[in-house]
Amino acid sequence: MERLSTNDIDVRPAGSWPRHSGLPLSASAIGVAYLLASVFAIRSTHAAAGPPLLWPGDAIAAALLVRFPRVGFAASAAAIFLAALAAALFAAGESLPIALSSACVDVATTCLMAWAFRGRKAFPVPDISVLQAAQMTVIFGLAIPALSAIPGGFMLHRALGAPLARASLDWWLSSAIGACLFGPPIILYSAERAARLATHPLRNCALALICLGCCYFAIREMRYPFVAICVPLMAAAFRLGGFGAATLSLLCGLEMFAIWIFGVSATGTDLYRRGIAVDALPIVTIIATLMPPIAIGLGTDERRSRIRELRVSERRFRESLARSPIGNAIIDLDGYWKITNDAAQQMLGYSAAEFPTLTVAALTDPADHAEISRRWQMLRAGEIEYYDTERRFLQKSGAWIWARAVVSIVRDEDRLPLHYIAHLESVDARRRAERELALEQERIRTTLRSIADAVITSDANGRIKYVNDAAQAMLGQSLADIHGRAFNEVTVMTDPATSLESADLLAQCVSEKRIVRSERAGVLHRPDASVCYVTLAVTPVVDADGAVSGTVIVLRDVSGEYEREREIGHRATHDVLTGLANRFEFQRRAKIAFQHARTLAYPAAMIAIDLDRFKAVNDGGGHAAGDAILRKVAELLKSAIRSSDAVARLGGDEFAIILENCGPVRSAALVKKILRSLNPLETDWDGTTYIIGASLGVAMLDADCADEAAWLAAADRACYEAKRDGRGQMRVA
Repeated sequence: MERLSTNDIDVRPAGSWPRHSGLPLSASAIGVAYLLASVFAIRSTHAAAGPPLLWPGDAIAAALLVRFPRVGFAASAAAIFLAALAAALFAAGESLPIALSSACVDVATTCLMAWAFRGRKAFPVPDISVLQAAQMTVIFGLAIPALSAIPGGFMLHRALGAPLARASLDWWLSSAIGACLFGPPIILYSAERAARLATHPLRNCALALICLGCCYFAIREMRYPFVAICVPLMAAAFRLGGFGAATLSLLCGLEMFAIWIFGVSATGTDLYRRGIAVDALPIVTIIATLMPPIAIGLGTDERRSRIRELRVSERRFRESLARSPIGNAIIDLDGYWKITNDAAQQMLGYSAAEFPTLTVAALTDPADHAEISRRWQMLRAGEIEYYDTERRFLQKSGAWIWARAVVSIVRDEDRLPLHYIAHLESVDARRRAERELALEQERIRTTLRSIADAVITSDANGRIKYVNDAAQAMLGQSLADIHGRAFNEVTVMTDPATSLESADLLAQCVSEKRIVRSERAGVLHRPDASVCYVTLAVTPVVDADGAVSGTVIVLRDVSGEYEREREIGHRATHDVLTGLANRFEFQRRAKIAFQHARTLAYPAAMIAIDLDRFKAVNDGGGHAAGDAILRKVAELLKSAIRSSDAVARLGGDEFAIILENCGPVRSAALVKKILRSLNPLETDWDGTTYIIGASLGVAMLDADCADEAAWLAAADRACYEAKRDGRGQMRVA
């Protein structure tokens, strides 16, 4: 721990790369894979005066880094560098300068490949499209190897005396074919795709043997073999998909190289010695042969995925239609009910087999036929998207039922109408309730006179018609004073939390024709400037025609309950002695500050404060003296911070502060200010002067803090270090 300094506070932004020590297992595994692939390529295809015919190491390492984005770049680069150096030194017997140069070029190539598809073009591997696969082939398999061929060719030119253009071309060709062969299977691999191939082992093995046999026969017997090689691969790709086609292309490519290395040319006539030069091999033709099957496989994967999505969507639609609690129906353009769900069948009483023989006109009120025809014509003409109405429907029993109908039209790709879709919801119960409500009006008026709460009735425009005695006492006005006046004019209510005018619940009740209640108590302002806390409930009075003829407003005085709840809430979250937040409230504020800082990426600091020599005050002056000092410390801390910051007494002589959106410089200045104000802190009590101090610990919120508890623990540890090193000091975690 050191004294506070703004240069010592780690302000690394969240999400930065973590620091690794040594080589993690995953990076080491990539290095081993690189080494094995490189040794295989060097030992099996090394040319006499140039690079190997096939160089897969860069592609394998880069593809693994793309597939496993959590593997660190730095550790993987070190592992690849060591593997490349070992391959050059021990497998090929190169000198140390050549080995170092080759290793540097290889690690740069690998990192550039991985960086391109981890940072710049983050494709959703392995589920990539054909276009994305083409982009990866150009960048991963051709462009980046071409860039690395420039320093690689220059290195071979200086070391071996080979012509610069020839050396660069050989380097590029060997890297490109390695990337195009080994990159796609790794990029496209997934456990699901591998399992899908394993479900038909005999068929897939037969396809692989056929393709490998065709490849061997074509190279041995045909002068232009690549068309004969490509055709069975493309045919197999329709069965195997992208990953299977990439794997089969890799096997065929390796077979071509094995045949080529052992002396059989692609023309079927010319024989070459082992260790043939790279430029004699038709690598571009090989790439053009092996890449199209992979594209066909990816296209097959996309087609299968879309078919599966379409089937799932169709099943989802059918299940939604069948299980919906609302009646759903598909109606053809002639008005016949073609498909209905269970809810529609239960609502109208007809079976699924009976509905297709009926028309909509047969089940609706004849008075509605003209309106239905007019709206259907508007739907077909595209003048409206849907319509929503309530009308009567005839049940099989002969009874009429009121239902809400929402009707829209479905069109084909040419915008021609196919059929209507209707959603039916019974509103019979609601209409019965409205009729019953009209019958209950007189009983309600009688009940109002006996209610102890303040009851006010108004007309549809909100003008007061009646108030009971409790309402006159609560409002401080008599019925004669307020009769005929608007309710919102007589009463002024505000929200106690914001001091803004409360929502107009009366207007909401009238417009929505439902009971509306205030969510929490509001402040009622009386003419004599006194206030009380009330809850409000507004009930609409609906006549037989369904229109709102007035409202019933009930005001309940909850002043006592409100004050008690506010006092209880304050006691639950604040320290009784100092008035500061208690530990529970501080932990809640810390969690919120932690989440805000991480989400919005702004700095925050936690300060832990522990009073020095406080026990001596309690021992000498008693708890009364200690309480006086704690209150004084609380006042000093509250005056030192902003209103948006949080300060709390965690217990005993421990305090803590959260500084939100506060960088290292301001945090340092504030901590120093608090330290000066508390060291020393003198208090006179009962004729005796007591002097205490304080030790402070500071923790800036950084990426190492897993949660708010770890953040506070870091500040506590820093405070402990300050106290241990002599008190009256501050330390930074």
